[in-house]
Amino acid sequence: MDWASDDKSFTRDRIFDPIQLSILGSAVFFFLLCLVLQAQARRTRASALSGGPSQPMVNHTEAGYDKGEHIYDAYTAWLSAGTFFSVCFAFSWATGVLDATFFAHNWPTSDASFIAFTVASFITVVVGYWVIWPIGTVSYGRAWGWHCVLFGLIDGLAESQLFLCIWSVVELLGFPRYCTGLITFLVQGGFKANWDQKYWNIYVAPAHNIEEWNKWKILFVHIPNVFITFSYFITYGNATIYCATQTLALIGSTSFMCFPSPSSKYTNPPLSSQVERFSDRARARGWVLDHWAETPRV
Repeated sequence: MDWASDDKSFTRDRIFDPIQLSILGSAVFFFLLCLVLQAQARRTRASALSGGPSQPMVNHTEAGYDKGEHIYDAYTAWLSAGTFFSVCFAFSWATGVLDATFFAHNWPTSDASFIAFTVASFITVVVGYWVIWPIGTVSYGRAWGWHCVLFGLIDGLAESQLFLCIWSVVELLGFPRYCTGLITFLVQGGFKANWDQKYWNIYVAPAHNIEEWNKWKILFVHIPNVFITFSYFITYGNATIYCATQTLALIGSTSFMCFPSPSSKYTNPPLSSQVERFSDRARARGWVLDHWAETPRV
């Protein structure tokens, strides 16, 4: 596609097809289910913290947590993620992104440029999220399992479609594709930065970043990924391949951070004792489920 054209990538002509409506219905069902289960989990946790009937009172301050610090819980993390994923799929249905991604594939002519750009996009993701990103990542003793792949698969499909939902709304303004891409990038970038910092990396993702290495993740992983794969989408308008690249990226990140299963009793170490320096990353292996095996160096 010509970057100067105002060609649309998405249409809402087929969103009422039975299969797509069934996906929407499933998203609504899981959204409500997650909300109910979250409410039950909050009540149970509140009872434990207050020393309710037959429950010992939990004192997280004595365990090294600051007052008001969020205590990570894998079960509620999966439920919180489930509500987010459901919203993403519902928005994807409404904006025509679901249709373009899974049903009405937009396959351009497979010339040499298309093949080379496709390969470059996947290589960028593999090198970034499967080679560089793990260097600055620790798992605090969490074990890898196939649930990591499952979470990354759903997360990748949800987040990549949400990104395209923003594009789908912006392109209705009739701007050239390069302008639509710029606005989408700015909106999505602002949302993503705040969402990750203020919600996702607190309530959903377990502790995994080495603070000293965050700038290198941005410079060598996130920026190349956005620059290459989003340019690919602007050029070819293929939602399926774009979502595939981002899903591959998130399968890699959730696998290398060893995302805990919903039944795991894992909780993050206190913020004050988490690994900040790359040279100190081996210390993360001393965290055992919910305590340090030995007094950590801070």
